[in-house]
Amino acid sequence: MNIQFDEVIERRGTNSMKWDMTKQRFGEENLLPMWVADMDFRAPKEVLDALHATVEHGIFGYPAHSKTVDQAVQSWLSRRYNWSVEADSLIYTSGIVPTISHIIQAFTEPGEDVIIQTPVYYPFYDVVKKNNRELIKNPLSFDGDHYNIDFNQLESVITDHTKMLVLCHPHNPVGRVWKRDELEKLAEICQKHNLFVVSDEIHADLLFKGQKHIPFASISEDAAARTFTCLAPSKTFNLAGIQTSYVVVENQQLRRKLTNHLANSFANSVNSFAEVATEAAYTHGEPWLEQLMTYVEANYDFVREYISLNMPKLRVMDSEGTYLLWLECSNLPLSASERKKWLIEEAKVALNHGPIFGDEGKDFERINLACPRGTLKQGLDQMKEAYNKRGF
Repeated sequence: MNIQFDEVIERRGTNSMKWDMTKQRFGEENLLPMWVADMDFRAPKEVLDALHATVEHGIFGYPAHSKTVDQAVQSWLSRRYNWSVEADSLIYTSGIVPTISHIIQAFTEPGEDVIIQTPVYYPFYDVVKKNNRELIKNPLSFDGDHYNIDFNQLESVITDHTKMLVLCHPHNPVGRVWKRDELEKLAEICQKHNLFVVSDEIHADLLFKGQKHIPFASISEDAAARTFTCLAPSKTFNLAGIQTSYVVVENQQLRRKLTNHLANSFANSVNSFAEVATEAAYTHGEPWLEQLMTYVEANYDFVREYISLNMPKLRVMDSEGTYLLWLECSNLPLSASERKKWLIEEAKVALNHGPIFGDEGKDFERINLACPRGTLKQGLDQMKEAYNKRGF
């Protein structure tokens, strides 16, 4: 199977947030969108075939959950991560951010502390604050080249009011794939202070060569007992619009409480397309995924070389996974707001502006690599022209 990721597929006029809402989000016409984290690639053929069969049947009544979906998920977790999960531990939801919100509501009280590790996926801020919980930051340590968890700072901010840590694993936007020793140290701290852990592992399948994802809950029995592992095929197979995700909760008591909370919130059902897509993706999508990540990693290498040769005041940060590139811009003679304006008005590209990920992102921009090489080159060429016009 040879998949043509170089094919440019027109997405304008398809109700695409990435392509049809760029003017609304960025305030300018004719920007090249390289921001929100979905791909400009078709989902695997087997997923499309399964969805077509569902449409052809023509009846879209209330769905019943199928055990074959559980089996597909269990097989995927076992094959990819050597993680054995009981079917009873799976709770299906419509998206990871809503799931995190429900977990926060069910297991913390208003005013209690929830820790996030910044710079981080920006909805983490809102999902804490809008639930009236106290947001506590544990910024990643950054030595100018590499990001690590600051364990000393983490312990210093934990109090009797601290109830939960939200882990981004692999980490968006910095591209770290947390290693076993890091996860073990984090698990020890969470056990010591009796913290619930919400581990957002939506990028777990999107790893560069030589990297290995280790589910946080698999670290120890205690980690399994306190962790809500949020996963989805949506990021992996470009299915975000179908709104399919699931959470692994191995602790029966916690699982029962979360299940009851979702039922009481009338958030305990998913659509039939989600189940069909999930089963097909996890059953047949692995070859597609392997080719995807080969292409994405080649895109990463292409951007790194292009920027080094043509825009040397910018710097591509090392990455271990995801299809999101973290671009360091501190050597440009521009403030963060000036840089944002320059990219939009002069380079005509729409990137995710670093400060939305937290104060620690002020010197950075995030670029989506999950697009055809030609699209990526077009964006870089536009940036290069704007860069040269300014005489940077």
